[in-house]
Amino acid sequence: MDSSPLKELDTRLLEALQLDGRAPFSHLARRLDVSERTIARRYQNLRTLGLRIVGQPVPARLGLVRWLLRLRCTPDAAGTIADALARRPDTSWVTLASGGTELSCAVNTRTTEERNALLLQKLPRTPMSCRSAPTA
Repeated sequence: MDSSPLKELDTRLLEALQLDGRAPFSHLARRLDVSERTIARRYQNLRTLGLRIVGQPVPARLGLVRWLLRLRCTPDAAGTIADALARRPDTSWVTLASGGTELSCAVNTRTTEERNALLLQKLPRTPMSCRSAPTA
């Protein structure tokens, strides 16, 4: 089976979900000109790959600051830290890079102190050489 049409459909489905993450499969199917069952199957596949639909307000409108963090960690710690960050409600996305020794994420905080507490106290205690480079 040629997987390129499915990859294109997955991309189109993700784009449609970005516009309306709560759209029923029937509406998505009509918009993408495929069956509702195909949409349901592709959606479930994306969920198994880690797709998570969340609503994200504009941080500044709520008095929040979005921090883009880049953390360098030992390979054995990066996955644990990424998982911990991904479970936090103030984290909008996390990605691993550089062969699993670096992760990037977006965190919304009210103050620099909240951001520092996250980095210095709330992340799991793991054997890590973790350095951060936050940018607002």
